[in-house]
Amino acid sequence: MRVYETTFIVNPQTDDATIDQHVSSVSDMITGHGGKLLHEDRMGTRRLAYPINELTQGYYHSFIYEAPKEVLPELERYFRLNEQYLRFLTVLFEGDVAKLTHERQERAGGESGDGDERPRRRSRNNKEDGDDRSDDSDDSDGSDDSDESDNDEEE
Repeated sequence: MRVYETTFIVNPQTDDATIDQHVSSVSDMITGHGGKLLHEDRMGTRRLAYPINELTQGYYHSFIYEAPKEVLPELERYFRLNEQYLRFLTVLFEGDVAKLTHERQERAGGESGDGDERPRRRSRNNKEDGDDRSDDSDDSDGSDDSDESDNDEEE
């Protein structure tokens, strides 16, 4: 069996239960034809690149699955018959599913605050961040006080 990725867009103007029903029906169709779901990505409601049936938003969902090739025509037929699916695309998946799952788990961990690896911004006058400039070095008027003190000494 080959590994496929199917991404589809559902009409977002229905309630969440109906959207979940559409997603689960695609999942059931894949598993019902001998397929095995490897990865699922609920991307949520996003703005469309161009209007489709006068809609500007759609609910995006993606499945990565292992299935026999016979499931593809059945999926395509199902998507075309049901008007709630705005667009769909199925391609052969050539990536590493384990790596994809690992990256998604890391993202989920980062959202909760654990293991946040984003670099922090250094404040301009914060000496704790390794900035050894003094607070007086930033003049707001742009004048250089050192020249005035040199002139006073010469007179």
